[in-house]
Amino acid sequence: MTTATSTASVLAVWLRPLVDYLERTGYDSAAVFRHTGVDVGQVFVPGTRLRLQDAAPLWQHAAQITGKSFIGLEIANDAPPLQADATAIAMMASRNLYEALQRFSRLSHIVCDAVELVLGRDGDVLYLDFVVSPRERHVMAREAMDPALLIPLGLFGKGMIDTAAILELRFDCPHPGQSTVEHLAQIFPIPMRFDCEHYGMRIDWELSLRQNAYWNPALAQICEEQVLRELAALDDSNLVARTRMVLLDQLANGTPQLGVVASLLNITERQLQRKLKQQGTGFGELLDAVRLELALRYLQDSRMHMVDIALSLGFSDQSNFVKAFKRWQGETPGQYRRRSPV
Repeated sequence: MTTATSTASVLAVWLRPLVDYLERTGYDSAAVFRHTGVDVGQVFVPGTRLRLQDAAPLWQHAAQITGKSFIGLEIANDAPPLQADATAIAMMASRNLYEALQRFSRLSHIVCDAVELVLGRDGDVLYLDFVVSPRERHVMAREAMDPALLIPLGLFGKGMIDTAAILELRFDCPHPGQSTVEHLAQIFPIPMRFDCEHYGMRIDWELSLRQNAYWNPALAQICEEQVLRELAALDDSNLVARTRMVLLDQLANGTPQLGVVASLLNITERQLQRKLKQQGTGFGELLDAVRLELALRYLQDSRMHMVDIALSLGFSDQSNFVKAFKRWQGETPGQYRRRSPV
C-alpha cells in the first residue's frame, strides 16, 4: 500500500451539514475541525477545496466524539439539500432519480476527486457504486465514505425518491453489530449489506424512472453547466483527476493519445507532461492505472467476454490486453478471473 501524500481534494461546502449537525447537537464545530487542521470558516467560502488527507480524518474524529459511528447517515436524514452546491440542486431538478444519478456520476469529481461513481443496470436493478482510487485508499477512513451516500439519501423523503425505490444500501466495512444496524434502520428503513467490495446502493429500475415532482430542466441545465465550469477551472493539483476523466471517455475510441487528451484539457502536450510529473505520475502511468482499475472491475463480471473487456479498455485486440495485464499484475486476465470470486 502506498504511503505517498494524497493529492486528492474535497469541495469544502459538502462539510456544511456536518458543521450544522455538530452545532445542533451541542458540539463546538470550530474545535472539532481544528483537531484535524481544518478552519471551519472554509466551509462557507464558495469554491474552496480541502485536502482529502485533512477532510477524511475529520469525519472519523467527528464520529468518535459524538459516538455516532455512521455519522454521515445521521446527517443525511435531515440535511437541507440547498446547503450543498450546484451538483445537489441539479440532481433535485432532474427529471427522475435515474437522471439525477447520471448527473451525480458525471459531476461527482467536483465533490471529491478520489472517488469514481459507477452507475449501471442489471436487469430490474440500477446499481450505484462508489469506487475509491487505489492511490487514495490509505487516507480514506471508513467514516469518510458514509457521506458518499449523503447526496442520494438526502433526496429520500424530499418527495423525489419513493420509499420502496432503494432496495439495498451497501457498505465495504464489517457488520457493526445488530444494535447499530437497528438504529440505522430507524433512520433509513432500507435493507443493509456489509462486507461488500464498495460502498453503494441498489435501486428499483422502474421506480428510478418515476417523474420527479420538482423536475425543472432549465434549472438542472444551469446548475450542471456551472459545475462543469468549476471542474474545468480546478487547479493543477487536480489535473490528475481531470486527466483520468478524459482517459475514461477516450478509451472507447482506442488507446488515448497524449495530444488528444492535452487538447481536451486545453493545454499543450508539454504542459500536461510537466504538470503530471509534478504530481508524481506520467501520462503512460496514469493510462495504465485507469485501464487496470477498469480491467479488475470488468473481470469480476463473468458475463463480460475477454475480447469485450479488451476493446472497452482501448486495446486493438485481446492479445495486447493479455500482455499488458500480465505486465501489470504478473498473471494473465484468465488466471486472475479464475482465482477471484465473481
